[in-house]
Amino acid sequence: MNSTPKMTQEQELAAAVAIVRVGLDRIRDAATRTEDVAPHIASLRALYDHRDPEAGVLAAIADVIGTITVSLTEVGHTDSESAVELLDEAQAYAQDSTGDRIYRALEKLAPLLVCKECGQQKDGVKVMPDPFTENLDPDRDDHELMPLCADCATARFEES
Repeated sequence: MNSTPKMTQEQELAAAVAIVRVGLDRIRDAATRTEDVAPHIASLRALYDHRDPEAGVLAAIADVIGTITVSLTEVGHTDSESAVELLDEAQAYAQDSTGDRIYRALEKLAPLLVCKECGQQKDGVKVMPDPFTENLDPDRDDHELMPLCADCATARFEES
């Protein structure tokens, strides 16, 4: 027998919103605790990363909107058609339109990255998991993210 009291729908949704807000606060804090550009880029990529568009926060929001839309169409209420159209658009905007703008901002920020190893600000510096620790322990998924140029990334990999 479950002794946990059931939450009302309102309480359940309020708890879910609080959890999402805590996660978003952590993303914001990761970016804004420093003047370095790399954490800002990493935080924006947590929201939307063109390399894996289904993995970010915007994809999760779009997925929730899409699931609610499908469920609403299955309810079959005759007056819900216009709401479904609006929700379809909202789903597309959440990921595609907003994601495209974040991607373009990331393209503009990328040249501002400074390599953590050589200290140079140059084209080709990318934020990546530490090649040294990643090669030593590939099963771990919490490697430090660091901005590295190709030469320094290769050197760190070869040192491992």
